[in-house]
Amino acid sequence: MKLADRFVDLATRSVPLRTLIFRRLLLRFPIGSWAQRLRSAAVRRPHYAWCLYYAALQAKGLGYHAITVVELGVAGGNGLLCLCDHASQVRKELGVDIRLVGFDSGGGLPTTRDVRDLHYVWPPGSFEMDRQALEKRLAGRAELLLGNVSETVPRWQPPAEAPLGCVMFDLDLYTSTREALPILTKANVLPRIWCYFDDIRGYPDMALTDYIGEGAAVREFNDDPQRSVVRDNISPAHVFHGIPREPWHEQMYVYHRLTHPQYDICLSQSEHQLKLVA
Repeated sequence: MKLADRFVDLATRSVPLRTLIFRRLLLRFPIGSWAQRLRSAAVRRPHYAWCLYYAALQAKGLGYHAITVVELGVAGGNGLLCLCDHASQVRKELGVDIRLVGFDSGGGLPTTRDVRDLHYVWPPGSFEMDRQALEKRLAGRAELLLGNVSETVPRWQPPAEAPLGCVMFDLDLYTSTREALPILTKANVLPRIWCYFDDIRGYPDMALTDYIGEGAAVREFNDDPQRSVVRDNISPAHVFHGIPREPWHEQMYVYHRLTHPQYDICLSQSEHQLKLVA
């Protein structure tokens, strides 16, 4: 992008230019608590950090000492490495251990015959993983499960001591996302599972709708009246005054397990009383 075009782009975004500048500075010179920087979206991949932090906060309130966090679609591994960094911060902030698991075919996007898989956007083989290089970088901080999610997800179970707390969906395709969504129905999960869908939104040339790609998989999953994964209404733009709505907020979802035995446990520490004002 030309310099002039870049300036116009930055100057006219919904996020003020001063906010973007200060976020960049905080990424390079972090001050204040990590939790506060998260609330200001001044961390890398704030959508990943948001899901992880609030899943861990829920787990702590319910008495768990660890949770499992899953990324579906690891590709080059940058997202999983970012989760590793956020996990270390969450451990310091909340004292909750984070077990990270990344699912991927290892060989890039599979060849499929379903036209809802956005073949006009991504050819088969896209986003291939350099497994050896990634495992070296991970250094045991996360587990990799390689293979088609139609086979790996059904066989996998969250560890008994670490219920599933949040899932990052980045599988790109309708069929892969459809096969992976049942991960939310595993027995050992938190009452509410934070989810991020990377390709529920996109660029104009992707021409996304709720009837192709990840959107179609989510819509079909929600057709079952016993389960639903719904867009979250609690992202930073709603909670903290002065923070503008950003694209990633529209990609945040929450799965509610209404039948979970701990679903109704109150986690709030506020007083919840309104005294009569004189």
